[in-house]
Amino acid sequence: MRSPKSAATVLAATVALVLGCGLGTAAASPAHPARAAASPRAAAAACSSAASAASGGAVHGSLSPAEVKSRLSTLTAQRRAQYGIAAKGPLGTAGVNPALRPLTDIHPSQGTAFLSQSGADGSCATQSVSTRFTVHNGDTTIYTPTMYPPGGSCVELVTVYTTSGRSVSAWDWCGSVSFAASVTVDSSFLATYTNGSGAYTGRVIKTDSATNTWAAALYDYATGRWDTLFTQSGTNQSGRTDGWDIEELYSSVGTSGQAHSCDDMAGLTFESSGISVRKSGVWSAASSANSDSHYDTGNSSFSCPGRSFQMVSAYDHWKDVG
Repeated sequence: MRSPKSAATVLAATVALVLGCGLGTAAASPAHPARAAASPRAAAAACSSAASAASGGAVHGSLSPAEVKSRLSTLTAQRRAQYGIAAKGPLGTAGVNPALRPLTDIHPSQGTAFLSQSGADGSCATQSVSTRFTVHNGDTTIYTPTMYPPGGSCVELVTVYTTSGRSVSAWDWCGSVSFAASVTVDSSFLATYTNGSGAYTGRVIKTDSATNTWAAALYDYATGRWDTLFTQSGTNQSGRTDGWDIEELYSSVGTSGQAHSCDDMAGLTFESSGISVRKSGVWSAASSANSDSHYDTGNSSFSCPGRSFQMVSAYDHWKDVG
């Protein structure tokens, strides 16, 4: 764990104080208490200040393309099938093979939905992450939180939990239509990208309108710079111009009527705060002016009686307690 001491980080915190952005932090779980947590105001500044424009290079510990394919390719069919994409091709490709759909019973989601808006070109949030969360059932895939900016983005930034491990990964919506970049969530990741707080700050922004180029990046609190995880350009194949910052899962349900994901998530808190949307280069907190809850499903859809979802501050801060 390292405390941010660079000039860029000090500037970021100062700018946030001037802006008065009271954005919340996110907690990993009761079993992983916050330690030397990054300031909520520093996280806000990371999204919107002039200092945040600085690039720190590639995300530390990024997996090679071969490793990404090896660890995450089994999730590709699941996500493509959700949008009717049978293979790498346009939305609505005919003949989706039912065999490609994983054997899951539920696919609920809750959180912030970004409205489709002309000029929308980015989103940013501070997202909970934990090295102590383990998925035991092969039918369970948890994307919590997952963030996709409005505006026809080529990139979605996803916190991924499966039996294969934990990662922060980038889904390519314009090229391969699959996970294209990833970094393992481990002690090194926590030290570099959470400052010991149990939450990383990530953003996806449009960097070139002419080519519809988007970049996903993580904020390095030690250097006060953004490290790029993935960049892609082209035509979005999801068919969506709205977006989201949500908890999302796929799970089977046991004979007891309780989802297997419920057992894995028991006692854990998932949270996203400081949720912001960029429009024509200007950042604003998620609010009723740019967001709503149209992706939300009821608590019962999670088949987990003990879980509790709360929109702490509409729509820039939500929390789910398992």
